[in-house]
Amino acid sequence: MTKNRKSPLPPIKDRISFLMHRVDAQLVVVCNPHFRHLNVVLHNSRMLSILLEAGQARVADLVNSMVLPQSTISHQLRELEKRELISRRPAVNDSRSTIVKLTPKGKRLAEQCNALSVEVYQAMVEGLSRSEIEQLRAQLRNMFERLEKLRVQQGFERAAPPGKPRRAL
Repeated sequence: MTKNRKSPLPPIKDRISFLMHRVDAQLVVVCNPHFRHLNVVLHNSRMLSILLEAGQARVADLVNSMVLPQSTISHQLRELEKRELISRRPAVNDSRSTIVKLTPKGKRLAEQCNALSVEVYQAMVEGLSRSEIEQLRAQLRNMFERLEKLRVQQGFERAAPPGKPRRAL
C-alpha cells in the first residue's frame, strides 16, 4: 500500500469503506421493496438500466460495469432471458463475445427501474451543488481506481466471488 501521511484511524463506523457499505445496504433497503412486485432485485435493476442507457452491451462490459464475477452476471442474464426481458446473441466480429439487448418487455421494466434510479439519485444529491456533486464523483472514481490498483498489486483476479479470492494467472 502507498504510504500517505499518517492520520488517526477513525472508528469503523466512520471509515469511508464502512460508510460506503452502509450507503449500498441502504440502497437495497430502499429499492428492493419497489422491485419486489416486478420480481427483480437491485443488481437486476442496475443491469437493466445500463442496457436501457446503452441500447446493448457485451457481457464483458456488464461484468466490468457491475464489478461482479462473470458467473454471477451470466446467472442473472440467464434468469432475465428466461423471463424474456433480454436477448443474447454472439457478437458479429467476435464469436467469443455475447451481446445483450433488452426485449420490448425488458425495456418497459428497465424504464421503471431507471425511474426509481433517478428518484434515488435525486435524493442522494439533494442539497449538494453541481460542484460538490462533480467533486464527489471524481473522488469516488479515484477511490475505485486506487482499489483496482491495490487489487492488481495483490495479484487477485477482478470480481472474485466473495470469500473465495483467486490469484491471477
